[in-house]
Amino acid sequence: MPESDVAMRLRAASDDELLSILAAADAADIAMRHPLVADPPRAARPAPGTCEVVLLGALGCRYGMLAGGAGGHLVRTAATTVLVDPGPAALGLLLQLAEQGLFAWSELDAVAVTHFHPDHYSDLIPCLEGMASHAATPDRKLVLVNPTTAERFAAFSPYHVGQDGMVDLVTLAHPATDGPGEASVRVGDLVLHATPALHLEERGCTGSAIGLIYESAAGAIWYTSDTTLAPDLLHQVAVISPAPVLVIAHADASNIDRAPGRAEACHLETRDVPVIAAALRPRQVLIQHYDAAYSGVDYRIAQAVWLQRQLDRSGLPTRVLPSASGLRLVLSNGQIIDHAIVLDSEAAFAVAGYLHTTGR
Repeated sequence: MPESDVAMRLRAASDDELLSILAAADAADIAMRHPLVADPPRAARPAPGTCEVVLLGALGCRYGMLAGGAGGHLVRTAATTVLVDPGPAALGLLLQLAEQGLFAWSELDAVAVTHFHPDHYSDLIPCLEGMASHAATPDRKLVLVNPTTAERFAAFSPYHVGQDGMVDLVTLAHPATDGPGEASVRVGDLVLHATPALHLEERGCTGSAIGLIYESAAGAIWYTSDTTLAPDLLHQVAVISPAPVLVIAHADASNIDRAPGRAEACHLETRDVPVIAAALRPRQVLIQHYDAAYSGVDYRIAQAVWLQRQLDRSGLPTRVLPSASGLRLVLSNGQIIDHAIVLDSEAAFAVAGYLHTTGR
């Protein structure tokens, strides 16, 4: 194989020239280790009074990871950005957003993980590193986690947390959650509340996962994360947020022709969405966390259309939105005022067309 131009040039370089290159790399390494990186890149911020949700992936579960990766989402206001459940696609998708000027590591204030499953945490470490290394101020950054993740993360990555670590670890838990934690935490102009979840996090552990409510000037958003429609769940959510603008629902299965109860503690199903709509009357329900078998474009649109018909027949005001990686929703004054898909994917064109033709 012919020698590259770089190899030829460096083979011909003097010792001083080679040492100059090595010294420059040493200086760059020292600069990267400094907690404040000079002149971090800046991304355009949401307008005051608005709140953006940007999906970093629409898939979930172990098979969803193999089919393209789960990536969680960003919650952004004019002053605050929180990254939630960074699954195995999150890092790459954030880099794509940064290339478009739609995201900067320096804007991240916190990373949140709702439970210790890899489709929700596997990109936590590199995203945490990006957040802490590009901090634009000396303020400590946060990692917000459920009780199980707090215990596991502090054990397998003590380098990152604690007084001498890169970030502060905050445990979040609802009073119904197995394990101690704060019920809510303020991050800039966002308040995050823990909601209960019934989900098999590990053998014998079904009550330690959490969902999250994001409270902002634009309205409240309930992120169900992974949970079944457990008894009293909707009441407990309504106590915190009686009228959410948006529900991000992990309804990743249908089972229309089966008896209820696909699993004792798994995920929401299609049949659960009308129940949620009737109880909370959100303006919109966004479906996320499609498993591989349910990730096809036809399925996503068919699920949304079928659900919308059921809600319309019941006179419910809720609108159902299918999802695609890079879907950005802008909320203001209790409603979605804008939407766009800012990342390319196989589902992007169809989902964008559905949202455009329905006016939602």
